This record gives sequence, C-alpha cells and structure tokens, in this order.
Amino acid sequence: MKIENRRFTEKALRHLLVGSQMDGIKFASEVSAISLIFTHYDRKEDDAFILTIETAWTVYDEVPLVYPSSEREVPTHTEEQHFKHIWDVKRQKIVDVHLGHRSPHLIISFESGSILFVNGHDTNYECWQLGDHWGGSDNEWLLVAVPGDDIAIWSPEHFE
Repeated sequence: MKIENRRFTEKALRHLLVGSQMDGIKFASEVSAISLIFTHYDRKEDDAFILTIETAWTVYDEVPLVYPSSEREVPTHTEEQHFKHIWDVKRQKIVDVHLGHRSPHLIISFESGSILFVNGHDTNYECWQLGDHWGGSDNEWLLVAVPGDDIAIWSPEHFE
C-alpha cells in the first residue's frame, strides 16, 4: 500500500467515522458477510455509512500488543460471540480510525477503549468496504480494501 494512499484513506476514514456510533447491523446473503451501520447524529451531511465486512474480524477490549497480519491469525469466534462483540460496542462513539502498516487492516477505536479489527489482507478477494449508501449508483464515498494489500478510494471532488 502506497504511503500517500494510506494517508489519504486514513484522513477519509477519520472524516467519515470519528464521532459516529455503530447503531445497526444488516445480514448479507453470504453467511460470512455482515454490514455494520455507523451514524452521525450531530451532522446532516454524510450522516450514515455502511461497513461491509467479508473477512475475519474481532473486537478487542483494549489495544493488543500486536494485531493479526492475516485472516488466519484473527481469533475465531462463533456467531453468538460476534453478536456479543457488536452488542458491547453499539452506540459508543468512534474516537479514532487507522489502517494497518502493510495491509489495509481496518482498526476502529471506540470511546470505551475497545477496538474493532477487520482483516485487510487477502490475495484474491476484497476484505471490507465502507460507503455512504447501500450500493446505489449515487455513492460519493467508497473505500475498498482490495487484493494485493491495497486500497481503492472514491470520494467527492471537494475532499482533499
């Protein structure tokens, strides 16, 4: 991942997510995929964003000593454990967002100190995407962790 892409993506992620709260979940047609809805209650523009996860993820109670480097290193959880993780961070405000150093692992920090970690490394598939609509053609924001440890970004022209 190029350093300039990483910097721009982290700036966009912070703009989109910091201050928002996870307040919804949508089950995807594929068993392994899930969408989390983040809402800003204090602004009218760019108020809701959907994070679709198609890879391994977990929630840590605190910052781990080291983050996983691939999907196989992410702790395995049952569906019930994943729901508990979501329940534990629901409606908490996001205080920071950043990416992994080599791969676009998505690391979201909540006000409680909990961390949502989404794997961003896969040689063949997209791991996660964050956008401002449910896949409509009028998307202004779309950030995608693409194969090869890179990120694809579509953003409004006015965002620099």
